[in-house]
Amino acid sequence: MRFDFPFRTRSLKAKLILSYLVILGIGGLVTSIVGSYIVSSTIMMQAQRTAEHDLATARTVFDQELGTLRQAVWLLAGRLANGAVQSPPRGTALAALAGVRADLGLDFLALADARGRVTYRVVSPDSVGDDVSALLSIRSALEGRPAAAVELVPAHLLAREDAALAARARTRLVPTPKATPTDRTEQVDGLVLLAAAPLRDAAGAVRGVLYGGVLLNQRFEMVDRVWSLLYRGERYRREDVGSVTIFQRDVRIATTVRNGSGDRAVGTRVSAAVAEAVLDRGEPWRDRAYVVNDWYIAAYDPLRDLAGHVVGILYVGVLEQAYASIRDRVILSFFALATVGFIMIIGLTYAMISNITRPIGEMVAATRSITAGRFDQEVRSTAQGEVTLLAESFNTMLASLRQMKADLEEWGNTLERKVHERTEQLMRMQVRVAQSERLASLGMLAAGVAHEINNPLGGILSLTALTLEDLPADHPDHHNLEVVVRQTERCRDIVKGLLDFSRQSAATMEDEDVNDILAQTLALVSKQAVFLNVEVVQHWAPDLPHVTADRQQLQQVFLNLLVNAVQAMGEHGTITITTRPADDGAAAEVVITDSGCGIPPDLIDRIFDPFFTTKPGGTGTGLGLAIAYGIVTRHHGTISVESEVGKGTTFIIRLPAAAPVPAVG
Repeated sequence: MRFDFPFRTRSLKAKLILSYLVILGIGGLVTSIVGSYIVSSTIMMQAQRTAEHDLATARTVFDQELGTLRQAVWLLAGRLANGAVQSPPRGTALAALAGVRADLGLDFLALADARGRVTYRVVSPDSVGDDVSALLSIRSALEGRPAAAVELVPAHLLAREDAALAARARTRLVPTPKATPTDRTEQVDGLVLLAAAPLRDAAGAVRGVLYGGVLLNQRFEMVDRVWSLLYRGERYRREDVGSVTIFQRDVRIATTVRNGSGDRAVGTRVSAAVAEAVLDRGEPWRDRAYVVNDWYIAAYDPLRDLAGHVVGILYVGVLEQAYASIRDRVILSFFALATVGFIMIIGLTYAMISNITRPIGEMVAATRSITAGRFDQEVRSTAQGEVTLLAESFNTMLASLRQMKADLEEWGNTLERKVHERTEQLMRMQVRVAQSERLASLGMLAAGVAHEINNPLGGILSLTALTLEDLPADHPDHHNLEVVVRQTERCRDIVKGLLDFSRQSAATMEDEDVNDILAQTLALVSKQAVFLNVEVVQHWAPDLPHVTADRQQLQQVFLNLLVNAVQAMGEHGTITITTRPADDGAAAEVVITDSGCGIPPDLIDRIFDPFFTTKPGGTGTGLGLAIAYGIVTRHHGTISVESEVGKGTTFIIRLPAAAPVPAVG
């Protein structure tokens, strides 16, 4: 099942714009997502690189502190050699020890004999005799190798060096989110930068050890100096952007990170993920990490003692939210620019597609006009390409439709005219058929009547004529008998006409020339007195086809028509006789036109009826045209009449052409 019907009903412009917007939207969305990912990755990668760079700086500072301590202890040990060491030291040696401690800010500086027992402490001169050979750097020095490293120092040794150091090292553990669960509540050992150098006699034998150190617990000078070098007080929403921390194992002992109350977060612990990677596996950590109460882009490096054991962590991190804010601003700016560009593209797309689809819209309007019957349309297109070709093809189609419409209208008019003509012909044929049927009925009646009264009329005429001959001229009945004879002769003529009208005998049909029959008929009547003042105009067609007819009967037809024409003109006027072949060549036509009084339209359909006449009483029988109609019909022809009152009458006789005689040979 398809559900795209609403889309299918939209206009082409809407479909193109929607399709383009879908493609552009998907492309823009994918591009924005990929771009946002790249921007976010780049910014966060840059933040990570910054954290790594900052950690390298912090490591340099840390190593410089350790190197400075190592250099000072080794130089002082050289000055105290060659028998200058006494127990306790005196004079210049004591002054040198005190001066170096004060200059370097050492938390402790002491001497130990060749067995590792303390012989003198600058801070606590009376605290001597304890064994410090367990410390790795001091052990290395007793073996003749100067050493400097970060080292875990037990609380009791810190207390022997200075009671205040033991107090500084004691740290209460603070519950920290995401840290490894533990039952410990505090730690008492201290993380110390420790340097030791051997003291040799003149023979080069190790007579003792000079060692000194800096307790890192709650010593904030180093982390503050690193923080100042890297971040210079940069803040984000009232929080320091960067942070620096030194861990003793997983516990912060010196840090710039603040807790919720604004104090340094000493005693908080590193997250479990970092502890597992750095402390357990000894690997550096370069990733985001949760630091006390927020996420940081962090870098952690393990701090190892002289034996390579991880005893602490050096950390530098930048607040993730600061870079996330930059990332969000960049992404928002990117989306804002993309939105503006998208809107501009929509506008340009709308304008371009409108320009492209305008001809199609005009075509739609033109098709609606065509549906309404208006073909005077034309589509304009200034663009190039298929749409222009389509517009040109559409205009060509419109021109063809206009031509077809004109042709159809012309054909419709022609068809209407032909239908009208055929209707008139059909009506005339119906009239002729009705007239033929009427004449046939009258003919049958006339034939019967004529046969019944012809013999009695003959007897009456003969007996009356014989009686008239026997009566003298002055006999009173002589005049009456003459009237009887004349009226009987008139009845005889009427009966003879009826017999001619209803004659059923076969005619003598031969191939005849109509022009010749007309010429003979005119020769018979032209000498009569009624034709003396009549002009006869003749137009004979030389190519008139012959007809198969009875010459005598056709002469009777033409004679009746000519006599009627002379009588209609009052023996003065013009008779025009025209012969012509039919349009299809299948018939010969004879047209006889007079300039007489014409026939009224209401009488024209009755002129072929027997005994119908418009002549005064006693001047005609009304059988002439009926006889002519019967003769033409029996010759398989037609006779029609056209007349206009006051202008004349035209009779048209149409006779079928004779069949061609087959050649013999």
